[in-house]
Amino acid sequence: MRLNLLTLLIIMLCAVGTTMAQRKIDLLIIEKSYDKALQEIEKELAANPSAELFYKKGLVYKNLQDYQQALEAFLNGLQHDANNITMLEETAECFSILGNNRDAVAFYEKALQVEPNNLALAGKLGRVHINMDDYKTAFNVFSGIYEKDSSNVYWNKQLAYCSYRVFQREKARDLYEKVLEANPRDHGTYINLIHCYNWKKEANEIMATIDSGLVQFPADKDLLFEKAMFFYKTKRYGPAMLQFEKYLEQEKQPAFETLMNYGICTYFAEQEAKALDIFGDLKLLNPNDPLVMYYQSLCNRKLKNYDDAIELMTFAIEATVPDYVSEMYHHLGQMYGQQRQFKESIDALKKAYELNPGKTEVLFEIATTYEEYNSNKTLAMNYYRIYLTESGEGAKNAIYALERIEKLKEDLFFDE
Repeated sequence: MRLNLLTLLIIMLCAVGTTMAQRKIDLLIIEKSYDKALQEIEKELAANPSAELFYKKGLVYKNLQDYQQALEAFLNGLQHDANNITMLEETAECFSILGNNRDAVAFYEKALQVEPNNLALAGKLGRVHINMDDYKTAFNVFSGIYEKDSSNVYWNKQLAYCSYRVFQREKARDLYEKVLEANPRDHGTYINLIHCYNWKKEANEIMATIDSGLVQFPADKDLLFEKAMFFYKTKRYGPAMLQFEKYLEQEKQPAFETLMNYGICTYFAEQEAKALDIFGDLKLLNPNDPLVMYYQSLCNRKLKNYDDAIELMTFAIEATVPDYVSEMYHHLGQMYGQQRQFKESIDALKKAYELNPGKTEVLFEIATTYEEYNSNKTLAMNYYRIYLTESGEGAKNAIYALERIEKLKEDLFFDE
């Protein structure tokens, strides 16, 4: 009897000791004394490992943003309590933070098997699918949540985003409108809703959304940009120019394309001199942009600077054709030659040289092709001469070309 009482007393004392140790750890975590908390946790784990202690260890490391150590602790805890919903969720979250979304999905799904009606868990699972660009699955997850709770603004916003990404534009539009009605200070939703509208058919709705957003966020650069782009798309260039200028007052590092659109609007708003300055600045950023040179040419034409206009338009045309197109024609000409389709070969080689006059060796190939193809050897001789003139000292086949010129001269003499 005394032995049983003594055993019971020892058990009670151990339980009290464990409880006091757990409370001490909890207090240290609350006080953010993480190093001391870890020391106490390790001490207790050595004596009596448990799921609760591993959870607290993981929680401390998570608060320290040491997610690798936190993950290890949570996984160890799950070995003691495999269906612990809290640790399943924490494990999934750590996997997601560490970029391992596939394992995150697996643990969120396991947690949902334990608690199928836990909508918060389902929402986190849906977010991981969004992170994986798996919008169809995410759409299905958030649609399931919406069927059970259509009042949660955050989940509705996720469903709206997924709806847009799976091309259900009208559903996305309706949901974003509902989100803004509940939370008019949601900046990102204004932008997303604008993009959901059909700018040709829902112009009034776009403008109303932009203006409502500017009431909440005056002089917001993103909303000013959307307004400028709306006017630009609808070819209302004067208002677009003014909106771009308001945008540029707020945005100190605008994108090249945005400045290009601003310049185009300014040109079509019949402010050519101002537009020319804008395109001049753009040319400093990208000297070889054909569109910049094109609009510079148009501005100069309107300002009656015809010499500059012609020169710039010529440069724009040359810059529009990529270098590799010349090489394509060159190869095409050679292939036609191999098939003894000489006329087509010469046409392709001439096009190659026209697109890239620096490729003077093409002239040599034209000369040799003419010599084989055309009975009028004058054409071949003339192209050998052009080749030597244009290539100068860089002519790789100069000796052969000179020899052929002399031979062709002799042939022409005797033919006479």
